[in-house]
Amino acid sequence: MPMEPITMSLGQKFEIEKMSRDIDNTQDVQKLRDLAKHLLVAWKQQQAAAAWAFRQTKNL
Repeated sequence: MPMEPITMSLGQKFEIEKMSRDIDNTQDVQKLRDLAKHLLVAWKQQQAAAAWAFRQTKNL
């Protein structure tokens, strides 16, 4: 059974565009470093959540 591809909503795409523009306009290097670290943690938490969800489906 093939999995449906994961897609973003139009709202999410607009949010990404807005935040990308904010990042492009930021001159504060420390702010960019802090943001990068925050995104790294969020990414790893998302990976952990996805792995947990996958393990839960295997236990059904």
